[in-house]
Amino acid sequence: MTVVSFYYLFFLAIGVLIYYAVPKKVQWIILLLLSLIFYVSAATPYTIVFLIASTIIAYTSTIYIYRHKDAEIYAKTVSIVAIVSVLINILMWFLLKGSAFWILGSILINKVIPGVPVLRALPVVSALGMGYYTAQIIGYILDVLWGNADAQKNPIKLFLFLCFFPQLTVGPVSRYNDLLVLYDYHKFSYQNICIGAQRILWGFFKKLVISDRVAIIVNSIWNDTTTYGGVWPWIAVFLYPLEIYTDFSGCMDVVLGTSELFDIHLSENFRNPFFSRNSQEFWQRWHITLGSWARDYVYYPVMKSRWMVNFGKKCKKKYGKRWGKFIPWSLSMAILWFVMGVWHGSVHHIFGVSLWFWLALVISELFEPITKKITCVLRIKTESFGWHFYQSGRTYAVYALGAVFFTSSSLQIALAHYRVLGSSLSQLNPWTLFDGTVLNLGVSWKDINLIIFGCVCLILADYLRERYDYARIWVRNQSFGFRWLIWIGIFLVVLIYGMYGPEYNSSTFIYQGF
Repeated sequence: MTVVSFYYLFFLAIGVLIYYAVPKKVQWIILLLLSLIFYVSAATPYTIVFLIASTIIAYTSTIYIYRHKDAEIYAKTVSIVAIVSVLINILMWFLLKGSAFWILGSILINKVIPGVPVLRALPVVSALGMGYYTAQIIGYILDVLWGNADAQKNPIKLFLFLCFFPQLTVGPVSRYNDLLVLYDYHKFSYQNICIGAQRILWGFFKKLVISDRVAIIVNSIWNDTTTYGGVWPWIAVFLYPLEIYTDFSGCMDVVLGTSELFDIHLSENFRNPFFSRNSQEFWQRWHITLGSWARDYVYYPVMKSRWMVNFGKKCKKKYGKRWGKFIPWSLSMAILWFVMGVWHGSVHHIFGVSLWFWLALVISELFEPITKKITCVLRIKTESFGWHFYQSGRTYAVYALGAVFFTSSSLQIALAHYRVLGSSLSQLNPWTLFDGTVLNLGVSWKDINLIIFGCVCLILADYLRERYDYARIWVRNQSFGFRWLIWIGIFLVVLIYGMYGPEYNSSTFIYQGF
């Protein structure tokens, strides 16, 4: 069962009816049962043992930490317990999701010492959403250690925090304090049903109407770059951000809409990322919960650590104030982005996420004073639409070029794609876009028109969200007839033009693999 299937909608409708019908004391138990049913039907059932193991580790360690953290004689023991529990969770993730790293390591060692065997991945399937719930449990343990959260004394409630079914697919990475509402009583509200259903519908539109059509074009080009050379690889590069955005944010809309049906509001994970003026702003708008998690549990602890503070003082003394701030900052950012790359679970993501986007941020920071001087000398109106459009286009291009690593299954394939892009520069012929070649990519003119129509709707919705915080607020303020015309129109487009059928696999969300 996937979150864009009829079975999911049927499951959701039954779940909502039962949830609001039962006594308030057992509502959270209904959420737990729904989560278990979803897990068994959407994942390999036995992998739930990893979720249970993480819960047990977190529960025992945080209860100990909570009881002894204020006693000085237990200060070191409490820290050791927290570190060990975090490391065990990381090790479980590493063994099941990070096999690419230790396999590569064994290959490199084997080349130096032939007697050392080359390791293989464990013949065990990782748990659904393992990257997301591992990040959540690490954050929970550290929050209890730092006094930001109280330890949950009921292990079953803690288990619900990890396995709450909407967020198991693609997140978001939630904080424990934000999900305390899971255990509260929620009254039935027609408003919650409306806004939840509307968001689910919008997610279906993004995923089934836009993303899966764009994916056909992108995959067809990269699967046969010999036939589709010249301008076509570049078309694939600049279409892929549209594909991954509508795929990931579309699934996130379904997830957030599902939670809203139960009057539970999860954290937003996207805020119009392609309106960003630079790479730093882009990552504050894209996969927001993972970024804030990495900031709070990786960047700040590293940046505020004793050795980094001392290193910064030495840099200021030797290189001056500006470089004294820049060098520790860039080093801390390198560690943060390395963790982000590892979290994505493969070696080529270390280059595509860690190295590429770290370099983009560092170069942007280095050239910021020069850029400011140029805009000042040329008297460029930096708040004008034209300048904002240029900055957003530049940011989009930086992301698109880095995202080539996401379209590749290995580092070798990613580098091959870059070589194709380089060689195709001398063969660019934009007129091939209109000679009918596009119809050989598995799409028709109807599909292309639907993609264009979808993009127009997407830009309009993102503009309204930028201005009104939520596009739904603008829609809600319209007349009854116009309001329902919009939602019925979207429903009919999804129903008629959604990419589903007997040969369609709607489970392939790009970020579900993490």
